[in-house]
Amino acid sequence: MCTGQNRRVAVVRRRQAIPQKATPNAGHSAGSSELRPLLRSMLLASGALLTFAPACLAQEPADFYRGKTITLVVSTSSGGDYDTRARLVARHMTRHIPGAPKFVVQNMPGAGGLRGANWLYNVAAQDGTALAALQQQIPLSQVFKKAGVEFDMSKFHFIGNTSASPIVVMSWSASPIKSFADVFNKEFVVGGTGGGSASVQMPLMLNALLGAKFKVVPGYPGGSEIYLAMERGEIAGRVTQSWAGWKSQKPDWIAERKIIPLAQGGRKRHAELAQTPLLADFARSTQDRQLIQFMLSSDEVARPIIAAQGTPRDRVSVLRSAFMATTHDPDFQADAQKLKLDIEAMSGEEAQAIVSDMMSAPAAIIERAKTYMGADG
Repeated sequence: MCTGQNRRVAVVRRRQAIPQKATPNAGHSAGSSELRPLLRSMLLASGALLTFAPACLAQEPADFYRGKTITLVVSTSSGGDYDTRARLVARHMTRHIPGAPKFVVQNMPGAGGLRGANWLYNVAAQDGTALAALQQQIPLSQVFKKAGVEFDMSKFHFIGNTSASPIVVMSWSASPIKSFADVFNKEFVVGGTGGGSASVQMPLMLNALLGAKFKVVPGYPGGSEIYLAMERGEIAGRVTQSWAGWKSQKPDWIAERKIIPLAQGGRKRHAELAQTPLLADFARSTQDRQLIQFMLSSDEVARPIIAAQGTPRDRVSVLRSAFMATTHDPDFQADAQKLKLDIEAMSGEEAQAIVSDMMSAPAAIIERAKTYMGADG
């Protein structure tokens, strides 16, 4: 706190409030003489404020964060791509925040990521010591007015994003699904988390829109449990994991060809998936293609770090700068490489703009998406 500045303001205000004694028959020069000491004091105090304020504001974030602990909530279970990335950021970001606060990472899975978002909006500290790594479909949950949404995405502050990787529909190689064409002829059992998650929503939309035959088994806490279910043969694949997530979590599966990429999201094919078709390629009309691309727009902000809505603007700025500095830190990059994480750093400002566009999508597209996905709340 800038206590010195507050004391100066109080002194000036008290002096301004002191009534001046009337001096009948006093001339102009006499009155001016009486006022000069007071005016001089007020001007000196004002000058001190102007000189002191910038220094105070420049020091405030360091003064605030020194000795503090930042809680970073991950809206998935431990061990998955969201969790791995969040812990990597937390491990290195502390060095780039003035005052070097400690980080504590806490997993808060539930309701397809809504539990973590609701915590950030309604429970978390509003002073810059609460962050969340939220799932990429969370903005769409609000757009669709899903049950359980107790937050306003437009009021959150995006700090940064580590991935713009497209989702990849994957099948277990031992399953009968060998290409996306098979999905139109055979039942494809895939795993999902909560009812409001993309892992459940997207297959349902593709069923209605394209005539695919996905059967979703919901209720898995997170990606780690879905992977295990694939290995056990309980399900045949997964629809909404990003390519970066597959590479970081299951590089051995890719190398050993235990999984088959069937289709990918995005507006163009990823360089490493040149032979894998786009989901939008299977659209039967221009309107259908636009709808699929809207639904996959969250891929552009796939792994965001977000601050609570009440976080002061100067601290938002500090956190955004620290995030970008972290992603360019050689130690961070070396750790990311060891973890086989593709880092595509995006600033908080850019991520905020993309999500704002998503939230203001034309009503016709939103209503059509809701119809196909049964997203009527």
